[in-house]
Amino acid sequence: MWLMVPALLCLVSNSVAEWRCPELSARPSAECSCDLPHTLRCAGDHTALQIIGRHLREKRGRNKNSAVSLLDCALRGVTSLPSASVAELAGVGLHGLVISSGDIKRVQQGAFTSIASTLLALGLPNNQLPSVPTEALSNLGYLDRLDLSNNKIHALDGNSFKGLQNLTYLDINDNQLTSISPEAFKPLIKLSVLRLRGNLLKVSALSSLKGAKSLKELDISSNALEGPVGPTTLPTLWVLETLHLSDNTFASIRRGALAGLANLTHLNLHNNQIDVLEDYAFRQLINLTHLDLSHNEIVSVSGASLAQLTNLVHLDLSHNFLRSLSAEPLRSLYDLTELLLHDNDISIIEDGALGLHKNLSRFTIEDNPLNCDCLMAGFARWLREAKNVSQTDKASVVCATPPHLEGALLGRLSKNKLCDDFEHVDMKEDVYDYSKVMINSIDDEIYSDKRDGLDDDVYDEELDVPGEEDLPISTDQVQLLDAWYDDEEVHLSWSVEPPSTRRFRCTGVTASKGGGLAKHVACHRAPPTNVILRGLKIDPLEMYTFCIALEEMDAKDVPMALVLGCGLPQLVRQRASYVTVRTTVATLPPEPDIRVSEVRSNVTSDGVLTVLISVMGLPLRSLRSQRLSDHYPHCYVVLAVLSRGSLVAQKDSPCQETLAIFMEGFITGPYEVCATISRKKDKSQPICIVPQMLEPLGSEMKSGVKGLNTALIGVALGLMVIVVGLVWFVRKMLKKPVDFQPHRCFRSEQAQEETRASYVMLTATSKV
Repeated sequence: MWLMVPALLCLVSNSVAEWRCPELSARPSAECSCDLPHTLRCAGDHTALQIIGRHLREKRGRNKNSAVSLLDCALRGVTSLPSASVAELAGVGLHGLVISSGDIKRVQQGAFTSIASTLLALGLPNNQLPSVPTEALSNLGYLDRLDLSNNKIHALDGNSFKGLQNLTYLDINDNQLTSISPEAFKPLIKLSVLRLRGNLLKVSALSSLKGAKSLKELDISSNALEGPVGPTTLPTLWVLETLHLSDNTFASIRRGALAGLANLTHLNLHNNQIDVLEDYAFRQLINLTHLDLSHNEIVSVSGASLAQLTNLVHLDLSHNFLRSLSAEPLRSLYDLTELLLHDNDISIIEDGALGLHKNLSRFTIEDNPLNCDCLMAGFARWLREAKNVSQTDKASVVCATPPHLEGALLGRLSKNKLCDDFEHVDMKEDVYDYSKVMINSIDDEIYSDKRDGLDDDVYDEELDVPGEEDLPISTDQVQLLDAWYDDEEVHLSWSVEPPSTRRFRCTGVTASKGGGLAKHVACHRAPPTNVILRGLKIDPLEMYTFCIALEEMDAKDVPMALVLGCGLPQLVRQRASYVTVRTTVATLPPEPDIRVSEVRSNVTSDGVLTVLISVMGLPLRSLRSQRLSDHYPHCYVVLAVLSRGSLVAQKDSPCQETLAIFMEGFITGPYEVCATISRKKDKSQPICIVPQMLEPLGSEMKSGVKGLNTALIGVALGLMVIVVGLVWFVRKMLKKPVDFQPHRCFRSEQAQEETRASYVMLTATSKV
């Protein structure tokens, strides 16, 4: 893409709108088109450059508005680039030229001499060059940019870039470099950007970079660099500003690392194996503003490790193994505006850790096992007061423990809630105040400052907890389809009307017992069809009213609206256990042997799971008149969906002869579907199957057409073989002699017959 920059230097004075593309169609020799002004992209064979050159000269003579500044040509089957081919481009006025074929191994000496006076950028990427084509480049004194990426260059010697004194940009990415001569970059007195990513360089080869004294940006990512990053890992480069060392195997950062890079502002150490940051590791890099240490193995950062980085603006410590965050490492980072800590093992953020950084505009800490106890109250307050942190980042700060706060948003928890001993309170029988009635609606007074129902309690008066007023309330309706509980969890299944293809996620559920005061329970952002509540005790004799708040997500998975609704007061049924139950009343009549006989299932690429369950042993009278659950109120078909051994969804349905169950949201797998009868008393195992993956209708039609084509091709080949065999047999039979006599095969007898025939012919001729 950088080769498009010289196009801006085109001497054409007309505006972009007036420029006309000199399109060329001379298949198969050359085919050209334009996607940018003054840029021509072509593909052709070994004669393409001659044809393109003649065409451009003719067009330029007729219409100056068709001048081309950059030519990008892909050649087929070309292994050598002769000067005669490039000479045809003389007089076109090219500023940039890119030639690639995937096979070029040699460039003739002086190949670009004919266009050297105007050429500012040259690219020979994606070829097979074993070395720098020095003799072909030495005459390009005006060349500013050179791209030799994705070749097979093994070494750079002292003469590799002779004559290129004006070069400022050099790209040698994705080659096979193992050695660099100390004299290699000395001719490049103006070189400011050097790309060496994707080679085989070791630390010992980096000393040769001392000749590139004008370097401002250096990329040596994805090489064979290993060991510690020390003061002498790189030579002194006083003007270097950006350094990329990612995707190597550095193990640690020593004190005073990279001492010769005093003006460095951007340092990228992404994806190494760094586990230790020594004290005063960056004491020589006082001008550093961006530091990326993500995807390493860092367990802790001491207070002195980052002490000298007073100008640091961006710090990325994501994807490491940090266990806590304290104020010491960040104390001297006065200008910090972006702190990335996601995907670590952080469970505690000390009070005051971010007290000096209220102006952070970016703060990420998702995918950490945050322990939301009283020690996190200070961080929760900071999170609420951080006005510049986006709502998306705040919504990612989710509690992992204790269990009763799992999935709750930390920024919406009061200090009283964080310091509440849930286990102790849970032991009390009358823990809730049921004096207030809440039926079919959420009390507007109680939830006036949290319309989405995400808070756990009424906020303390001293806390100014921000809501999500920017999200409008949707007109969609929510209906509670099913509610049941077991020893540990309460399961709710909701539906949204009218049906929508958009994704919904639960942000909070409230439960009121017997019309009393509602209690909020975290729902872990679950889909509405499978909401699981933990830490909620259910009394099977009491009526419960459940209310839910759902976020409606747009195509980019960003919340766009809130959907609120409540179910009718109802009893919550208890899910029967799989253990054997002993009958205490001997006079009860024997129950019918009801069991699941067959399970069939498939899942579509859109995430819709379909399950068909056949049940045998149902009484005929219940099939004719009413559901079996009316006669046997505890008979349910339990359907469980598992992924890698973990339960992801469960649905209980009244026993019927044939059940068809549809569930949504199963995008990634693999899944296992199991079904059984909840009232079974034997120890038979549930029937489990793996759902069949169904592709969309278009894919099935394509597969059918493909199979039909394969069958037709096979039949045609079989017929062809039969015809060829018949032809061969007939020809062999026709060539077979009618009267074959073995004793006639001697040469002497054939010669006598021929002599006699000649004699008879001669006699007949003589008589005539």
